[in-house]
Amino acid sequence: MIPGLEIKRKIVHLATLIIPFGYGLSSERVVLSFLIPFFLVYLSVDLLRRVNPGLALLFRKHFLGRVLREEEERHLMGSTYFLFSSILTILFFPKPIAITSLLILILSDTAAALVGKAFGRIPIFGKTLEGAGAFFFTSLLIVWIYPGLDRFSGSIAAFMSTVIELLPIPVDDNLTIPLVAGLIMFFGSG
Repeated sequence: MIPGLEIKRKIVHLATLIIPFGYGLSSERVVLSFLIPFFLVYLSVDLLRRVNPGLALLFRKHFLGRVLREEEERHLMGSTYFLFSSILTILFFPKPIAITSLLILILSDTAAALVGKAFGRIPIFGKTLEGAGAFFFTSLLIVWIYPGLDRFSGSIAAFMSTVIELLPIPVDDNLTIPLVAGLIMFFGSG
């Protein structure tokens, strides 16, 4: 059974599809003109909530605080890392690779969490093999469906993104997954 809180987290996660879809429909300049100021305000609030108890309480009661993971209470939120990695991914990679890398993070991470919580039986590194399988399958589906990508480097990116999502690496995977996927597809495409 998937806990209600996890479903709320994944709904918030899926709402971020607006970034790759918005980028697909517009330009780097347009997307970044919204994303960078939003990120700076978001980062400021995230940093301030960690040092100001009143703001932390207000944040917890009225904003995303109800869906925060325990470690996000003491550190930057995963969504802050996601916004930062979205900016870097859009800046560093060609549009198809940037969009694909963000889709892998958003859709594959959601699939991994939902499948892992609902069907996961085989633990591996604090997650489940079933969730990792869902992440990998979803990533492969994305790189094979998205037009104009090198399928071989995309498949390697899907595999390496799955490894990064699975391993207990101390850097937030909202930052590492799209950047690693993008790097592999960028350098592997020729």
